Amino acid sequence: MPDTQDRSGVPDAPHEPPTAAVDSTAPIGEDEVAALTQAALHSTPLFIRRQALTQSGNAVFRVQLVDGRSVAVRMNRRNGAFGFTRHNLDALRKLGLPVPQVLASGAMPQGGGFIMLEWVPGHDLQYELAQMSEAQMTLLAQTVTDYQHRVASLPQSNGFGWAPIGRNANSARWTDLFGAPSNDVPAADAPAIDHVRARLRAVRLAVEPYFDALRPTCFLDDLTIKNVMVEHGALCGIIDVDFVCYGDPLMAIGTTLAHIAADVGHAGDFYGEELIRCAAPTADALRAIHFYNALWTTGFLSAAQAAGEASRAEELLPLVDSALRLAEAC
Repeated sequence: MPDTQDRSGVPDAPHEPPTAAVDSTAPIGEDEVAALTQAALHSTPLFIRRQALTQSGNAVFRVQLVDGRSVAVRMNRRNGAFGFTRHNLDALRKLGLPVPQVLASGAMPQGGGFIMLEWVPGHDLQYELAQMSEAQMTLLAQTVTDYQHRVASLPQSNGFGWAPIGRNANSARWTDLFGAPSNDVPAADAPAIDHVRARLRAVRLAVEPYFDALRPTCFLDDLTIKNVMVEHGALCGIIDVDFVCYGDPLMAIGTTLAHIAADVGHAGDFYGEELIRCAAPTADALRAIHFYNALWTTGFLSAAQAAGEASRAEELLPLVDSALRLAEAC
């Protein structure tokens, strides 16, 4: 089972501008990791294992040190990539969230930045859900809901979107994060995904009044079935909080439903149902949750088609239809 950690990729997340031009495509090898770790932590690596399933653009390694410590080393050729990570983790730790301690951070000699953290045991929830009992799923859903409530107690932003904790996001409205509205009507013989997008646009139109009433509340948008580390059904910690999102905390539930459908299947349905139960959404909020679910699942479908993964796209199409039906029925 993968012990992959690092799911920090956030679309269009703001970041500090680079202070110097660097080759962002230059590969990061184990020799560079070993030298950097030795210099920063003053301990010799026994082994270095690259984490292959990251989706953030970061190079991530698990490093076992001779002094017995196991650490996560995250590296990126872009300067300032982890400029606010320590700040975010410190703020979340003060709220009682189980986030790792930062051991070292800074610039890499070859360009870019790094951060080294305690290794959090366990696996992404994605790989544990199918083996978990309903009681374990309920407890985890309650815990994740509690964490989001704590994060929501942080001061609001003056804008919507992604930002470090305590900084203002850039969008004037929550709906702006989902692109410009469109009234395009596909031809009858248009590809299936065009009809899916038309239905998605109709649902979004119905959800707009709910969006208009939202305040820019802080939440952890990437706390889905990734970044939630679990072992034997028990929560071990949460990881990869380079940015938070300001807007609708229920989006995290909708995206979790999409990931469950696409990556786990029916074995994870109960966890999604418990997240909704714990949130106790109004009818309008529930429709928004299903909109987020359909939006993300449509994104998965579009990506599969673009990659030429026909069988994956065929599997995703009914999942999108199911999410849209739930939203349309609200």
